[in-house]
Amino acid sequence: MQERILGPMRDQLAAGPTGPVDRTVDDIVINQFPNRLAKFPAPEFSHPKGGLQISEALDRVSANTARFAEWLQEPDLRQHILESRPLTGITNGAHQVMDGYQWILAGSAHTERHTKQILEVKADAKFPLK
Repeated sequence: MQERILGPMRDQLAAGPTGPVDRTVDDIVINQFPNRLAKFPAPEFSHPKGGLQISEALDRVSANTARFAEWLQEPDLRQHILESRPLTGITNGAHQVMDGYQWILAGSAHTERHTKQILEVKADAKFPLK
């Protein structure tokens, strides 16, 4: 997801419109995106297809994290906005755009959300012990 959505988002934001910063969206992304009370189906392109070795997955996560860290150094993260379907969905349309900083927060929140999902699966009585 980070590679398919957040990677290209950096270029799209640079070319995107400027707009007012709505800092209430920061709190929504931090507190509601990782929340597992509302569940949404993942887009088809993001469904696992198999064939990915653990070492390759870890390398990709490390590379994406390094890109995020680099992106955070940019001084104009708050200057450009883009529409966000996840934000629109979570807020029932009350908020529809995020700035660059909020997109980075969303990437981290997405990872936190999946970490919680993994813990839910592991806590299930049917989860294999071995």
